[in-house]
Amino acid sequence: MHDSPLAVVADLLLLLSIIMIAAKIGGEVTERYLKVPPVLGELGAGILISPFLIGGIHWFGGGAIFELPHGDGAGLPVEPQLFFVAQMAAVVLLFEAGLETDRAQFMKYVRPATAVATGGVILPFVMGFAATILLGFASLDSVTDVIPALFVGAIMTATSVGITARVLADIRRLDSPEGVTVLGAAVVDDVLGIIILAVVVGIAEEGTVTAGSIGIIFLKAVGFWLGLMILGSLVSKYISFGVLWFKSAGGALVLALALAFVASAVAEIYFGLAMIIGAYTTGLALSSTELKHQIESSMRSVNNFLVPIFFVVIGMQVDFTAFGSGDTSLASSIIFAIVLTVFAVISKVVGSGIPALFVGFNRIGATRVALGMLPRGEVALIVAGIGLAAGVIGKDIFGVAIVMTVVTTVLAPAFLIPAFRGGSGLKADSEVDE
Repeated sequence: MHDSPLAVVADLLLLLSIIMIAAKIGGEVTERYLKVPPVLGELGAGILISPFLIGGIHWFGGGAIFELPHGDGAGLPVEPQLFFVAQMAAVVLLFEAGLETDRAQFMKYVRPATAVATGGVILPFVMGFAATILLGFASLDSVTDVIPALFVGAIMTATSVGITARVLADIRRLDSPEGVTVLGAAVVDDVLGIIILAVVVGIAEEGTVTAGSIGIIFLKAVGFWLGLMILGSLVSKYISFGVLWFKSAGGALVLALALAFVASAVAEIYFGLAMIIGAYTTGLALSSTELKHQIESSMRSVNNFLVPIFFVVIGMQVDFTAFGSGDTSLASSIIFAIVLTVFAVISKVVGSGIPALFVGFNRIGATRVALGMLPRGEVALIVAGIGLAAGVIGKDIFGVAIVMTVVTTVLAPAFLIPAFRGGSGLKADSEVDE
């Protein structure tokens, strides 16, 4: 017998309350006692209460708190309703990040951001591909045999802008040259990553891909992003005036969020871009308007409520039981995980850091930019999940990808805050390479 709609809602509220309490406990412990960003505690809390650990235990003969929606764990490891709330939180987080970004600063740093993103995509892809081939998890014998290496390369290119944006917001450095460059680079990274993923999926499904199909994907992704940013900037003052015409309590906040939701949905459904790109670009377009100043305090309150849920749910998707569960031995998987994780750190630090040195940043600034591009977070988990669901990577590679994702996601916030304690990250003779 199916649960009534009210029972489903009540169950969701119960699960959300557990997630919120876990988020606050985890965040409090890490911030107060470990002196590291609360996001790490939220991620850790999610891992602990996940269906694969405490949340999956059947207490006293009853059901588990967080049951796997699919008995074999092959699908989304959290309830779709929880995933929806978490993704909405990510949209809200990036919308606020866009609002807090100085649009003039962003435009000033678009070229450096593009250089950083390009290096931060090419080198990780190459190193991920090479590691998979060299350690025997894929081969060059045929198109089918090389696909796992292509997928690992695609996973390595990911950058989780949500995690970096949260850390930069916590230390009030979103508007710094490094912060703006990282956020801009993450947007470009997503566009490039979408193209790479689409190409790999095309090869996996049909054994080939055409230059024309790649061109269409590129034009759609870049066209939407630039179109929304340019058009949004041109009409932002009119949008601000129209929204602020509403004087009812909360009217401006609700309508602003509605605009972010529309842009996010259009980005995902019609242009194949991540929803967070639509949200961030909308916030960026409105960042220099009166509307921003009217809603920024309320937005922080909304963020304080929703965003911890996002990071806990990310942690809940981490399944360490998948590690070493494929055809290869556990020892081989452990070696692959170590190598891939080291390559993941090196490829982003070098791939994003070296270009930053040539576009106006000194060594300190380049290090900050590189660390900001380091976390793979939910983006890598999503890409890995696509590969697992399509059957082109096994649970062994999926488990290795999880280890790499968790380590890079944890390392980035831990190192970002100390990195920002130094002096200016810009070269003395130039604010930026314009």
